[in-house]
Amino acid sequence: MKPQRTLVLLADETAARFLVADGPGKGLRELAGLSVSQFPDLQLAYQDRAPRNARPASSARHAIDPRESLETQLRERFAKHVAEALNQEWTEAGADRLVVAAGPKMLGILRKLVSGAPAAALAGDLPKDLMNTALNDLPKHLDGLIRF
Repeated sequence: MKPQRTLVLLADETAARFLVADGPGKGLRELAGLSVSQFPDLQLAYQDRAPRNARPASSARHAIDPRESLETQLRERFAKHVAEALNQEWTEAGADRLVVAAGPKMLGILRKLVSGAPAAALAGDLPKDLMNTALNDLPKHLDGLIRF
């Protein structure tokens, strides 16, 4: 019987890592990574001075106030890039299963965005940011989701 290949996605608000587990006894190996610095639509342009309307005349809210913070908007945009990259990595890796580990906010967004074959093969997710965890330490965090 052929061992199941598991694609692992680790993500936070600024980066993502794609890893693969080829089956029991084979461990994990890194396939690719993403960073917000790769996407021009995620770069913030800062101004040298405050805009003219920086001093509010009253405490009333205006219709142009954003409903979501800039941080939330950037997180969602990056999650869209991660979901697109996931579709590509899924095809290239030839995986049978998918496991996702991300901080709770990012995981919530990714749950909504992951679709198609990766969504159908989702074996589990972990609401924990493991982005800065060394490759050798990941198996103990993912032990209940992947057989190493």
